[in-house]
Amino acid sequence: MMSKTGSRSSHETRHVAFFREVLRDIRRVMAETYDVHRVSVRPIGSDASRLSIPVKITGLSRAGDKVRYFGKILGSVDILSDRSMQFVKNLYLQMNSQDPIFGFTETAEDMARQQFESLHAIYEAGIPTARPLGYHPVNEGTWLLVAEFLESRPVSESKECTIEQIDTLFGYLQTLHRKGIFHGDIKPENIMLGDKIYILDAGVFRKHVDPAKKQAYDLACLICSFMECHPVEGTVKNARQYYTRQNILDAVKYIDLVQQRQDFHFDDEQKNTLKRLMKGSPARIPRRSPAGT
Repeated sequence: MMSKTGSRSSHETRHVAFFREVLRDIRRVMAETYDVHRVSVRPIGSDASRLSIPVKITGLSRAGDKVRYFGKILGSVDILSDRSMQFVKNLYLQMNSQDPIFGFTETAEDMARQQFESLHAIYEAGIPTARPLGYHPVNEGTWLLVAEFLESRPVSESKECTIEQIDTLFGYLQTLHRKGIFHGDIKPENIMLGDKIYILDAGVFRKHVDPAKKQAYDLACLICSFMECHPVEGTVKNARQYYTRQNILDAVKYIDLVQQRQDFHFDDEQKNTLKRLMKGSPARIPRRSPAGT
């Protein structure tokens, strides 16, 4: 009988061999599709990224120039994690007498396609994001999403966000909603600050979900994204510049769920203060055409 140590060593050997094949296929994809050679692939640290392995891909173009790309490695384990997370969120809503709104993808290819199409929709809407370049099969059901590399840092690593930055983001979100684009996974890790302010990634809503509910969830997530880097009074005031009182009251219904997510960090006292502010009288009429109207 194989010892536990021997079994673990065998598993680790297979794991290493698998990723060597994945890296080999990534180098092949970059050479054949993007004409990039001498490719290096390095993981990008991301505590909040549980559904994929984000990587920085560097290499040389045919002209010998150094080039960089952002990549995501997606596999079958990511699909199971995605389904589990979406199921738990839907269950939480049902336990609190709310309709389930979250969907999920069936395969790693579906997940790669969904993320590519979501980034493309954000990009086409004129909102700064990592321009998606393609998605490709690599090894044993694993897929690679390739996008533009951004010199930026996530809000989750920022100690302070300015009023101007937050105002810009509510404007971006309203633009997406007015175009019928709903993100589904707004969080501090998906908001990047650099020479521009970028919105990355996207989640999956169930088909036929009321757009007002998708908008409300997005709005709740964006409001909560600045809990650690900006006073909540200022954030709510900015939200009211773009969304109606009813829009914000609808978003209050999802604040408890957002607090349960691992990628948000605020306690009950902060949550109750936020909800009280969101339920208060609006400071002024939205200065732009409200979303959802």
